[in-house]
Amino acid sequence: MPVVIRIFKSIDLLDRPDKRKIHSVSTPSLGGIAIFIGILLAVMMSVSFAELASQKYFIGGGILIFLLGVRDDLSSLMAHHKLVVQIFASFLVVYFGGIKIEGFHGLFGVENFPWILDEIFTIFVIVVMTNAFNLIDGIDGLAGSIALVISAFLGWAAIQSGYYLDATFAFTIVGASLGFLLYNWYPSKVFMGDTGSMVFGFILTILMVKFLAVPIPPSVIISPVAVSLALFVLPVYDTLRVFIIRFYTGKHPLSPDRNHIHHVLLKLGYNHASSTLILVGYNILIIGLTLTFQEIGELWLMLTMTIVTVAIGYLLDRKLMRREAARVAQLIPPEIKLSKEYTSL
Repeated sequence: MPVVIRIFKSIDLLDRPDKRKIHSVSTPSLGGIAIFIGILLAVMMSVSFAELASQKYFIGGGILIFLLGVRDDLSSLMAHHKLVVQIFASFLVVYFGGIKIEGFHGLFGVENFPWILDEIFTIFVIVVMTNAFNLIDGIDGLAGSIALVISAFLGWAAIQSGYYLDATFAFTIVGASLGFLLYNWYPSKVFMGDTGSMVFGFILTILMVKFLAVPIPPSVIISPVAVSLALFVLPVYDTLRVFIIRFYTGKHPLSPDRNHIHHVLLKLGYNHASSTLILVGYNILIIGLTLTFQEIGELWLMLTMTIVTVAIGYLLDRKLMRREAARVAQLIPPEIKLSKEYTSL
């Protein structure tokens, strides 16, 4: 990571502040290159060539996403161009690699999907979650910390199930996240960019798909679908939240804005570090509660998780609205306030 930072500073390839961005200092934004190289080298040193060959479509898809991220960080691509590459990379993993969600473990009465629907649904999940993870990369430390939490859990679950190759992939992300966070914690010296966030989102989603597909001892996980949602609760909620706001305000669903949940915390007066700790702490809390109360069933867990998350987000929004209203009221001259009161009388 220090090498990447020095190189991009020397060639003046920096993410410069503007009215849409929240950082105030020009910062290298291709930290995802170091993240991907770290993951790839760790996997190559830890996994035999035979096992690597069995994962060639997984690795190939990851390389495509990495190249897409680098290209997008160097010169922004149109959303539909990125979507085409993401779908193709997901298709490689699902169709040729055989990594897919075959059912919902009985949730909604669905044990197994009909023919080809499982592949279509899995490609959809991978593409959506890759982009959802990209969207939460908005403040220092957040995306790296969420990747650390998710990968640590998936690595532990893979070990419990005896799938040590999947555990290896997961723990390489743990190491890459830790190495990145040393330089991305507030105040940040480097950003991961789309390169890092899409690589994290793509790999973690595929590991989650594997987590849903493999048999897990009932003594460890009883409700794998609910646990998977708990792992990705922040990217899922934040993506749905901003899409609803953009639709309601008449904006394009892919247009950038400052309506993400981490932006709300910043507007409420928290800094990057405290906002990250609050959101990561909530993510860990949801995972812990889901694991603790698995016996109540997948559907009740998911409903409770959704209601609690939406309610907390609503309360934060209301608090911000009241604060903004009070701030605006202070800016109105007393004579205007008086005239309005007189008019209303």
